[in-house]
Amino acid sequence: MPLPSYPIAADGHAALAQLRQDDDKRASREREAETLAGHRVAFVTQSIGPLYASEDEARKAYAGVLDETRVCTLTCRLKSAATSKRAQVQPLLENGARWPKAQVARESQWQLSISYWKALPATRIVPGNAPKGQARKLRKDMKSYELTPEQVVALTETPMTAARPQKALDFGLFDFIPPDNPGIVIADE
Repeated sequence: MPLPSYPIAADGHAALAQLRQDDDKRASREREAETLAGHRVAFVTQSIGPLYASEDEARKAYAGVLDETRVCTLTCRLKSAATSKRAQVQPLLENGARWPKAQVARESQWQLSISYWKALPATRIVPGNAPKGQARKLRKDMKSYELTPEQVVALTETPMTAARPQKALDFGLFDFIPPDNPGIVIADE
C-alpha cells in the first residue's frame, strides 16, 4: 500500500479546498513537503467544518473527500461533558455481562478531521554578538539584564568550551592506589 500524500497548506480550510480541487501540491514525507513549499513545514491534524448530529450526515456532506488514505477522517466527540459525579457501580456478572447498561445515552457530534503539511513562516536569523563565557554561567551570573534573542542565537552557534581544562586521568576504573605506598598504581581486575 503506498504512503498517503497530504496537502501542503496554510490552514485546514485551504487543505480541504485543495483536496476538493484535486490539487497536485501534496507530499508523503516531510522533506518532499519542504521542497514543494520552499520552506519549513509541520505535520498538523485539525478538526474543521460544522458539527453533525450523526455519522451519516457527516459522510454525506464530505462524500468527495473521505477515502481510505486517512487524509480526512470523521471524529466523534461528546456533545456535553459529564456534569455530575456518578455513583459507584458494582459489577453484575449476570448473563455474560459484567457491568450494568448505561442509564443515559450521551449525544455525540461528528466533525471532519484533516491531516496536512502546514507551511511555517520563514524565520529570519539576525547575526548577533555572543557574550563571552559559557551559556550556563551567563544564565546564572547575569540576572541584572536579559539577553537579546540575537545574543541567544549567537550563543548557540559558538563552540562549547570548558570552564577549566580537564585534568589528566591518573588511573583507570579498575586501578587503585595502595594506602601504604601512594606512589604506585596497581591494576585490579
